[in-house]
Amino acid sequence: MWLFGLILGVPLVGFGVAKGIKAYFNSELRSALQKQYPDADQNAISRITIDRLCENSEPEFREIRDINTNLNLMSTGALGAGAVGLALLLAIRLIGSAARNSRRLLLYLFKPGLYLTALMLIGLTLVNAAIAMGAIYYGESALIGRIHVGIIAAIGLGALCGILFMARNLFSLIKKAQAVVVGNSLSRNEAPELWNRVEQIAERIGTLRPQHIVVGLDPNFFMTEADVMCLNGNLSGRTLYCSLPLSRILTTSEFLSIIGHELGHFKGLDTKFSERFYPIYRGTASSIAGLLQATGGDRSAAIIAILPAIAILSYFLECFSVAESRISRDRELAADKVGASVTDVATIATALVKVHAFSGLWDRLQHAAAEALQEGKAFVNASKTYAEAVASSAHPKALDGIAENSMSPPPTLIRPSVCDLCLSV
Repeated sequence: MWLFGLILGVPLVGFGVAKGIKAYFNSELRSALQKQYPDADQNAISRITIDRLCENSEPEFREIRDINTNLNLMSTGALGAGAVGLALLLAIRLIGSAARNSRRLLLYLFKPGLYLTALMLIGLTLVNAAIAMGAIYYGESALIGRIHVGIIAAIGLGALCGILFMARNLFSLIKKAQAVVVGNSLSRNEAPELWNRVEQIAERIGTLRPQHIVVGLDPNFFMTEADVMCLNGNLSGRTLYCSLPLSRILTTSEFLSIIGHELGHFKGLDTKFSERFYPIYRGTASSIAGLLQATGGDRSAAIIAILPAIAILSYFLECFSVAESRISRDRELAADKVGASVTDVATIATALVKVHAFSGLWDRLQHAAAEALQEGKAFVNASKTYAEAVASSAHPKALDGIAENSMSPPPTLIRPSVCDLCLSV
């Protein structure tokens, strides 16, 4: 309901002011005619309007014609802005609903829809600013006989700043996600066996190969087209990330099944989702969240002007999130099958159980490492220490509630919901 308020608030006020002023002018015109021509037909006088008066082309009616033209333009603009705003919300809703049942619609309409929505929001902001300024100007002229130029100027300046802010920032919001990981990129010379195994799996299951392999301390495995920032540089393209601590608790077969799962997201139609949809979806969501957080305490005109636009873009993401979540679950199940084809069902099942049951220990280990540093001590090998912690925690209770757990995404990388006992992309 609040979205309707954002879309219709200014148009409704502008339309009401325009119609109210015209009604006031009509009333004043009829009263003047009745005083001047007391014997005239009252029915005829009641049909006279400011619009009919402005049909007269005499020079003395020029000023009233200009005012009437502006009022008509304001009411028409208000109706148009309200209609376009409602149509925008309706279109977002309908396309989001349709995308729930069509992967191709989700894939091909999401990014163009974001850009079109951003353009329309900039246009609506400009029209609404003009309507608001006109409503104050003509409303004050008719009701109190004076005009607060400072208020009108402030609205105009605020709208201008807001539009410039939106033009500069809205399109920058629509960008690829970026993952920040604590790890290093390994070349083929540095890890030939790992690269050979990964490429053999990719060839076997018919998927695209990673362009980079990063190993690090984050308790996650993922393959992504998002930009990845690691300790030895920024990476673009397909990046496979492997967790060193989790690798310590997996057998070779379990490790390979997880690699197969991740590579499975770059097979068939899933490749287009991994390359074209998810990096933009996650990046835009992350950017909007970051902009809202960064401007949370700012009350400048530019920020106030852009907040409705951000709210509507957030609504756009929300409408597509249901479709994205549903497709994400299907993608994860399909990737599980690919991972199982690399080894077998039992192997990937045990790998997933291990990862989900013990990945949370890494957070506790980090706290312990921080406390050790405060005491002047340090863990020599964090991955080995993690494996030892897992070994000491490997009892049936470790599996309690595992069906409700999901892996945490790498920092700054927004991820979709994942199915139970399934690795994130």
